[in-house]
Amino acid sequence: MSRLRRPRWAPVLLAVLAMVWLYPVVWTVTNAVRRSADIYRAPWDLTWPPAVGNIEEAWTRGGLGLALANSLYVTVLTGAVVLALSVTAAYSLTRLRPPRRALLFLLVLAPLAIPTEVLIVPTFSMFKSLGLINSLPGLALFNVIGTVSFATVILTGYFRTIPQDLIDAARIDGAGRLGVLVAIVIPLARPGIVAVSIVVAVLSWNDFGGALVLIQRPDAFTVQLALTRFSTFYATDQGLTFAGMAIAIIPPLVLFLVLHRTFIQGLTAGVIRR
Repeated sequence: MSRLRRPRWAPVLLAVLAMVWLYPVVWTVTNAVRRSADIYRAPWDLTWPPAVGNIEEAWTRGGLGLALANSLYVTVLTGAVVLALSVTAAYSLTRLRPPRRALLFLLVLAPLAIPTEVLIVPTFSMFKSLGLINSLPGLALFNVIGTVSFATVILTGYFRTIPQDLIDAARIDGAGRLGVLVAIVIPLARPGIVAVSIVVAVLSWNDFGGALVLIQRPDAFTVQLALTRFSTFYATDQGLTFAGMAIAIIPPLVLFLVLHRTFIQGLTAGVIRR
């Protein structure tokens, strides 16, 4: 079979998409070293000298050191729990074939159809009764509830691409169900698991709504909440806000740059048949 030819307009489309996706990053980094007056006066001009002091002032005034640590804790805890639940759930749905599997899969899909805004009031009431207000593990639990269905759906589709012959051979050799999952399924599904981990980590890191509802104590602020310290009822210091945003986007960017090859493999798995 001959290879599919890439359309001539593909590079142009990719360049346009790259510009669209990179523009917010460049805009944020550029304004991070500009004074608020310059941003309001000439939003498209590059002022000189750059206000590099914005970075230090945003770090100190916003308490971003502690906020970054809180966000990292919540993100890591969320990712670990989501992976533990979604990997086992996807493995059960695709390979163990439990009774009423279709109904179980619909139950997994159900949370994705419920708008988050509808759950704000009941979520606050439930977490308050459980004593999880101003609790970072409580915020991680909130993020787990919001992302575990998505992760399970993605991994379910990925696990279906793993040849059943490999699993049957391992079972014949005496491997149990847990052994097959650890020794066969997880290594083969590594790109998909990494891709899901990156998406869950970014969603958890960027979460603002959940943190706004559940976190009220300043020393428990995540980095997204800490950015609100640059705003008052009357005005917003745009220079410090952009500086704080530039600091906040560094961890997700580093994570993507380190794992981008595996992330792309995970997204394209199953699309290209081998």
